[in-house]
Amino acid sequence: MLVYANSFVLQPEGGCHSIIQSIAAWVGDKRSFPVDPVKLASGIRELKFTDGAAVSSRATVDANGDPHYPYYFCARLTHGQEGVPGRRWITEIGLKQDTYDAPVKCSVLLETSEVSAKVVAPIQVTRPRIVQTLIEKCRPASDTPSLSVLQLTEHNAAGFAYGIEHRSRRYPLILISGNRDGIFPILPERLRSLTVGLAQVVEIPHEADTFKMQAMLGRRYISFGGAINIIFPPRVSGDGLFCKTVLLRPDRIEELASAGTTAEAEVMATITHFTNLPNSWQHTSSDIVGQAILAKRLEKAVSEAAASGDVSIYEELLQEAAEKMLSKDDQIQSLREDLEEAGARLDYAEAQTDALKHALSGVQSRTSDPSDQISETVAPLREVLRTALNQTPTLEQAVRLIGGLYSDRIIVLDCAYASARDSDRSGFVHGYRALQLLRTLAEEYWEALTSGSGDQKARAAFGNAFAAKEAETLSKGGRDARTFRYMGRDMLMEKHLKIGIKDSFAETLRVHFEWLPEEQKIVIGHCGKHLNF
Repeated sequence: MLVYANSFVLQPEGGCHSIIQSIAAWVGDKRSFPVDPVKLASGIRELKFTDGAAVSSRATVDANGDPHYPYYFCARLTHGQEGVPGRRWITEIGLKQDTYDAPVKCSVLLETSEVSAKVVAPIQVTRPRIVQTLIEKCRPASDTPSLSVLQLTEHNAAGFAYGIEHRSRRYPLILISGNRDGIFPILPERLRSLTVGLAQVVEIPHEADTFKMQAMLGRRYISFGGAINIIFPPRVSGDGLFCKTVLLRPDRIEELASAGTTAEAEVMATITHFTNLPNSWQHTSSDIVGQAILAKRLEKAVSEAAASGDVSIYEELLQEAAEKMLSKDDQIQSLREDLEEAGARLDYAEAQTDALKHALSGVQSRTSDPSDQISETVAPLREVLRTALNQTPTLEQAVRLIGGLYSDRIIVLDCAYASARDSDRSGFVHGYRALQLLRTLAEEYWEALTSGSGDQKARAAFGNAFAAKEAETLSKGGRDARTFRYMGRDMLMEKHLKIGIKDSFAETLRVHFEWLPEEQKIVIGHCGKHLNF
């Protein structure tokens, strides 16, 4: 059974020699018997240890042990499992280097082999220690996932949202949050060391404003209250691009502990279930090294046959054999692509099923107590709603209420919340009027635009409170003040809603926004004082 597969790029100062030295030291430490790295690099048919374990290796080297490029190498360690007769663990470390000074592509594969179906002892997914050793000693490429733990807060959530569904992302994201006491289900640094090369660990600090982050990221891409959310790479299928997610809630983590397993094991099992197959295709296995050795021998034989004029038939046969090998490689690649496409369709179907289940569960009545997550999300909205009903909301409360209730229509940038907060500090007195304007923006105005009525008809909902642009020509500073960054691009927002004309934080309001027809959303960049021209 395939347990773990990983692939990453290394750039050690000593090239492949440094990596093989680390592999030899790792095998020696595990078996308490020294392994010669020079012999390992040249190829070992089989070296057996007293406990029944064995190590072997293959490499594309010449008669002097010098590497042929592209250079292929694979070391294979097999050993039994204490207390489980009939099972052997197999670890392979593969290397491929195109030229002497090129980066080294390293792959690690861990699998088990059972003598029969009678061997049923459970297997706990683990990361081979050699992975951490190579990451620590052999200079991994800077784009290797989880070289460090990333932090996600309300200040960088907008950029993070863009990266989640970016087509170039090839690895899962693991969002891990602390509970109300700031305690994580797994220490983020520990999780990073387990998933390095496989997935990127993202820590959400206890003090982060998860309510604001959810408004920016959406419910599917957030984690709070001690939950772990795994977001897999985007795939294109069916109606468009989507990212499969797996959420481990605190109650599920408690169930795992009661069943005798750990959150670590569950996260690793979930990650590897989706990454093992594609990563195994990148693995430089012992068989692949054997094929490379054979290809070198065929190449040499063809060259020698061509040099002797009377054995042309052997040259043709050898050339045909080489071409068949390449043809098989092409067929294998085609089958892999077909399998990936089928997997994408399956994931999309599962995602649709999950969405339907979620929608159904929302319709059905439930009598269970609300979870911590629901309480954390709803409580701030309840407080704002109470003040709104009393017609005494602050400007920031009004913005947060509309941003929360209409998150599928309205995107409120951080700078808009900040400007509202500044007005509140100066005693803004028109909170309820602002709430009414923002509600009209999210309802009548948005509905008119999405129905195709056009901006001219949509703005009629505001009367004199709407302006398509400023009354005066803007200076460079004025344009800069009305330019806001959203999803990696700068947007000039001249459209605005207005209350009052005085130069006063307390009595004047300007809400600058822009309509994004491709997303069917309104982005608010400023909600506060009158900006300078």
